[in-house]
Amino acid sequence: MKTTYKVILVFSLIFFSILSYKLSSKKIKSDIALPDPKLEFNLHNDIEYKNNSLTLDIYQPKTTGKGKSPVVVYVHGGAWDRGDKTMIRKNFREYILEELLNNNYTVISINYTLVNDKTHLEKPLQDTKDALKWIQENAEKYNLDTKNMGIWGGSAGAHIALLTAYNQDNKKKDSDSISPNLKYVVDFYGPTDLNDLFKTEGNGLLIDFFKIYSHKRYQTRNNKIKQLTGFDIDTNKEEVIKRSTEFSPIKYVSKSTVPTLIFHGTEDTVVNYAQSQQLEEALKNNKIPHQLYTIDNAKHTFGNISLREAKDVSKKTVDFIKSHTSYDN
Repeated sequence: MKTTYKVILVFSLIFFSILSYKLSSKKIKSDIALPDPKLEFNLHNDIEYKNNSLTLDIYQPKTTGKGKSPVVVYVHGGAWDRGDKTMIRKNFREYILEELLNNNYTVISINYTLVNDKTHLEKPLQDTKDALKWIQENAEKYNLDTKNMGIWGGSAGAHIALLTAYNQDNKKKDSDSISPNLKYVVDFYGPTDLNDLFKTEGNGLLIDFFKIYSHKRYQTRNNKIKQLTGFDIDTNKEEVIKRSTEFSPIKYVSKSTVPTLIFHGTEDTVVNYAQSQQLEEALKNNKIPHQLYTIDNAKHTFGNISLREAKDVSKKTVDFIKSHTSYDN
């Protein structure tokens, strides 16, 4: 009996660590306040793209070259229930913004409806599609090249960006009713498999241990599942698993998936590094152009990466975007 208990306890500890905390003997670097880059841009801010007051910001180069400007859409993170479009101006993201502007890209940062107990993941996904349609409809006004357009996100925003890019419907003949064709997606530490992230199919006994010995984290996990899917895992487990599968980007990887760039830190205790490894494997199996960059010792949100690392991440990001941009307009 004691042996059985010990085995259960060991597996419980492993389960807890996989769920949201990664055990490591490394000393993780503290957060670093990066200096502000010297940004120069023309800003069209707080533009309403939907009749319920959802807005977006358009960052454009001060001096534009000939022709239209290719577009990168940014989707902010914040665990799906917080954050806003101004997050593009924080942390390492501002260096990517600078690099894109210096290469004559227009960057559009969008707000979307945040989830809660009554508003679930379908809403921000639809909002993102509606933002893309708005961009298409207003391309001439802002001199946008929507034939060279991609999407970029971090954390929950990366999850939304991946689902949007992997579920494009470009078969309609009516060009006015269609979103622009996204040519690539950039994913910073985004969840790719929600069932794995939340351990929705975990062993019942292990879940009971989790509930007893880490009740606060257990409740946080359950609340997040309900926010995203609309169902309580304690009473509607099958429906939660079904909806979580539908909301998992990895499910949609196929031979026609767009090129994908992935960044993830080895010390991410929010979204396990394995989520990006699994996506990389699916892309590789389907022969999709992709790249996974692993940032050693980086935490979730990359709050502890150095200035050198931030600039390197920015260069790699923009090099990837440029490699999937056609310059014939």
